[in-house]
Amino acid sequence: MKWGVSMDAGAGVEDVFELARRYHSEIRIEEPSLATMAAELFGDLGLKLKNFLEKEGCSITGAKFLDYDKSLVLDVMKGDATMEIVLRRT
Repeated sequence: MKWGVSMDAGAGVEDVFELARRYHSEIRIEEPSLATMAAELFGDLGLKLKNFLEKEGCSITGAKFLDYDKSLVLDVMKGDATMEIVLRRT
């Protein structure tokens, strides 16, 4: 198990498909295959980051893969400021 992802549904940890659904709905990764890739690469880390950012007064306005490899770019806004946060799996 890495980053809170378990392929065993009985393990009590969200499976990849549930995480992919959440990446799609909560982080706005529109393409289902990319949402699944995000779930496989980052587990629940991206979702935890989203929750942290919301507590800090930020909102995620979009997400995309930078190179269809290992980099998820989150478009973030706080007030009038916009930023990008990159999650990259090494």
